[in-house]
Amino acid sequence: MLKNLISDLEQYKSIGIFGFGVEGKSFYHFAQKHLPNTELVIIDKNHPSCDENYLQKLEEVDLIIKSPGISLYNLGIDYKAYNFSSSTELLLKHFKEQIIGVTGTKGKSTLVTLIDALLKNAGQKSLLCGNIGTPAFDILEDLDDATMIVMELSSHQLLHVNYSPHIAILTNLFEEHLDYYQDVEEYYGAKYNIFLHQKKSDVFIYNLPQKLARGVNVYENELKFTIDFHLQNGFIHKASLQILEKLKEILALDDDVYLRTIGEFKTLPHRLEFVKNIKGVSYINDSIATIPQATIEAVKILKNVDTLIIGGNDRGVDYDVLIDFLLQSDVENIILFSDTGKKIYDRLDVKEKQINIFLQNNLQESVKKAYNIARSIVLFSPAASSFNEYKNFVERGDEFKSLVNELKG
Repeated sequence: MLKNLISDLEQYKSIGIFGFGVEGKSFYHFAQKHLPNTELVIIDKNHPSCDENYLQKLEEVDLIIKSPGISLYNLGIDYKAYNFSSSTELLLKHFKEQIIGVTGTKGKSTLVTLIDALLKNAGQKSLLCGNIGTPAFDILEDLDDATMIVMELSSHQLLHVNYSPHIAILTNLFEEHLDYYQDVEEYYGAKYNIFLHQKKSDVFIYNLPQKLARGVNVYENELKFTIDFHLQNGFIHKASLQILEKLKEILALDDDVYLRTIGEFKTLPHRLEFVKNIKGVSYINDSIATIPQATIEAVKILKNVDTLIIGGNDRGVDYDVLIDFLLQSDVENIILFSDTGKKIYDRLDVKEKQINIFLQNNLQESVKKAYNIARSIVLFSPAASSFNEYKNFVERGDEFKSLVNELKG
């Protein structure tokens, strides 16, 4: 398989690496080792080899490996105008029979972590890569024909791909990334690429309230096992368990392997992550929540949230569903900050409701306010992206944890 991939790329005299981030650098190092006769051209406005006319380099290469973070729509570039590909597409093209691919608006990282652990507990060699942090081309040296590849796939990675994994999983779909795509239909279309190029012998599992043309929908499946989790151990959404149970059945794995995998699971950082208990109040970091629906689900899962911190970058997402939920919920204190916090504050009419709302200047002030008023659970679930103030949700979540750990116990 690796030989086929290298042979596929050797036909090009020059390859442009469009975006020199994590994926771009991964492909570059691979190409340096395996494609010694190929000219590698870095196309990135922030790279020392490029200037303000860096996009002109697109015209000078035979193949362009595009990084997922680059929005062609925002740059006004027609995908069909150049010979584009990506690390994701190349891996799907040459290793699809070994790949379990997972996409969806939320729940991807937790699910791929569980699937990888499930396979390993069953004695199967498995490698985890993709949007969860390990670039696809970083695993190639450890890959053999018996290895399963578990890939977390973002919509950006799936956009324009012409291949789908042997086992494709779609967790859910909500409005997001409207700053990257032309419209929500293009965003959903990118997600659907995870199964659109499958053959009849392939497997597609999804969890959506609506039926799709093909695949197994587990939306209304009853769970075979009921499992409770303590705050310090972790939370797995029912939708993820529904998918995991169906995958276990398809792979013909034993129940005890499945139960051990679930029992050993610990919450991933920034996903309903327990931070600290201070004077009887639990502080929960859910910085990964970048859309309203994620925040709603977090409140539902925790059940006893009395203080909620919300706010972040405004990308044009509709917050009506969150506002309606908050007005009907048992959350007593809503602390808002940043662009979306101001937007929600202006629209959240709490007259005659037993809700206190506070508009703060930043996350630091929000944590201090929560410390003074919370009684049971403080949930930081922003319902928005972080890019107006932070590098990413990880940096934002780390600051929340740091601020909490500075509070006096």
